[in-house]
Amino acid sequence: MIKFDPDKSALFNPSVLDLFGSPSRALMIFDDEVWEVYIKKQDNIEVSPIKNDKKGVFDNFFIYKYGQENILLVSPADGVGGSAMSAVEMELLIASGINKIVAFGTCGAMDKKIAKNTIIIPKSAYREEGVSYHYLPPSDEVIQDTKLVSVMNELFSKHNVSFLNGKVWTTDAVYRETAGKLQTMKNNGCVAVDMELASLLAVAQFRNISFASFLITDDNIAGKNLQENERDAAKLFQIALEIVTII
Repeated sequence: MIKFDPDKSALFNPSVLDLFGSPSRALMIFDDEVWEVYIKKQDNIEVSPIKNDKKGVFDNFFIYKYGQENILLVSPADGVGGSAMSAVEMELLIASGINKIVAFGTCGAMDKKIAKNTIIIPKSAYREEGVSYHYLPPSDEVIQDTKLVSVMNELFSKHNVSFLNGKVWTTDAVYRETAGKLQTMKNNGCVAVDMELASLLAVAQFRNISFASFLITDDNIAGKNLQENERDAAKLFQIALEIVTII
């Protein structure tokens, strides 16, 4: 069992990056389709130089001018993701002055009746990874801020995008998603499975920043999806921008 230590300092702490434009808000985009097909084609995007020697994992690191504000766009670990690496990148962002973050990407639905490309706005994440236990005391779940869940519900409704509220099962063991665990997590109220959410929620709570996350169902671990919703990368990006400027 991991013993939680609440000490904010550690033997090794994240580097402070000199972020171009001094942004305080960021989008962590785990969705290849939004990143590759849409974002990279925008005119008001520029690669953001990092003025120190520890560029590290920030190969996909852009500044997006949204109104009068610079929004940092990050494709975590070049889309590979995972709880540990995603937490590292979030720590670097926070240490460098980012205090409002929205993360979104794909997840696996846990019921064949959930259509592909369904938006999931998580109420909480079931903790079956390791990172969150280093940031929060032991518990089954880590809760997403209810006020921010309401903000996301309102914005997706405003844009006429249907969504589903529910719990998400976060695991860092892709090849241990068994039929028994699937049923257990469904019994606990989970509607989707991902690899990062519990970790990111835990880091955000520990560091006391504003953080909101939504997911888009892609594959389905319960079987083939019975239907598929339309997927609009431009609209998803726009909604994410609106969320990060409100939270």
